[in-house]
Amino acid sequence: MSAILELLSLLARLITAGVFLFAAYDKVWDPANFAASVATYDMLPLWAVHAVSVSLAWLEMLVGTLLLLGLLTRAAALWACALLVFFTGLMIYAGITGAGFDCGCFPGGGEAAAHQAGFETAIRDIIFLVPATFTVLRPGRWLRLGGDRA
Repeated sequence: MSAILELLSLLARLITAGVFLFAAYDKVWDPANFAASVATYDMLPLWAVHAVSVSLAWLEMLVGTLLLLGLLTRAAALWACALLVFFTGLMIYAGITGAGFDCGCFPGGGEAAAHQAGFETAIRDIIFLVPATFTVLRPGRWLRLGGDRA
């Protein structure tokens, strides 16, 4: 049974790492495009958009990298959960307001609204929250470089 839980912990950690690294990749290397996505939500003053978008992109990259390496696993997974709860709330807000624009979550967005902000995207984020929460509760020990005790 212990081996099964370790395997589930490893899978949950790697899935969450993959989600965050995939989401952060374009944001980190194309900050102007992500800043435009952040500005679309019209929730921040224009002067704060760039700083928030760059900080958020690098935070996603850091969380994904820590989870991939198994460093500070529980703390990184807790950050992942906090970000996913925030993103879920943002998607619910977009659904209520009938936003109809790309959420800026993953590569491939833009004017085609490949990842349209709204209720369906909120459900996707809740699904991503499951392995992140599992990683907080049971960070596991397999393929970890260090960090907190499981």
